[in-house]
Amino acid sequence: MTEEAPRRLRRAEAVLRQRCGRFLLVLERCTDIYNHAAVLRTAEAFGLVHVWLVDHDPETAEQFHKSVTKGADGWLSVRSFPDPESCRDALKAEGWTIYATDLGGDAIAATREELQELPERLAVVIGRESDGVSKVMLEASEKRIFLPMFGFTESFNLSVATGLILQRLFDVCPEAHGSLSDEEMHDLRTDWYRRLGGGKNPDRFLHWTENPPEPLDTLRPDPHARRPRMPKKLAKRLGIDLNAPKE
Repeated sequence: MTEEAPRRLRRAEAVLRQRCGRFLLVLERCTDIYNHAAVLRTAEAFGLVHVWLVDHDPETAEQFHKSVTKGADGWLSVRSFPDPESCRDALKAEGWTIYATDLGGDAIAATREELQELPERLAVVIGRESDGVSKVMLEASEKRIFLPMFGFTESFNLSVATGLILQRLFDVCPEAHGSLSDEEMHDLRTDWYRRLGGGKNPDRFLHWTENPPEPLDTLRPDPHARRPRMPKKLAKRLGIDLNAPKE
């Protein structure tokens, strides 16, 4: 009798096969921990693998980010750098082309027309809330890009801007989804299957890594199984039964 793969592995396989190794996100000197967490969640939701952090406080991040990321950061490959110089040098050493977000006069609009030909390995730098990307990263960038705006507001929230930039990139280059090498996929699969195995027996799914199960057909949640996501106190105040089956 053939062993049936657990659904969690089939879901992981569906996610893995859409992971993007072509784009890398650099979050530089973020000062608001909730923005920091929201950017990580956004990056994971778009299917990125690599997020690099520059000059952030990991202890502060650990205190607050879990309520915002909902664990999304655990599925990312995150590297930290103490300063822009060390991050820039690592990007160049690994062959990444750098685009920096910028509101200066030399920046081009992040539109389909302006972003027609993207490099094979593209690192996008998102800068600090108060003053944007550092001078070091701006000077190292091949292009400076901005999001066109049409209101009185001068800038988007950091996580919103990140999401819009990433959407523009994937609109131009949809094939970036599923762009991991076989080696990267195998390494991620091994790591993920251990995570999904749980703390008591993390290796129980590793025999699947050499013969991965078929992925789920869709990652959209089953409407009959999905329940409202909100604090219990709020649900009680609104009269919502979180345990009631969805019609």
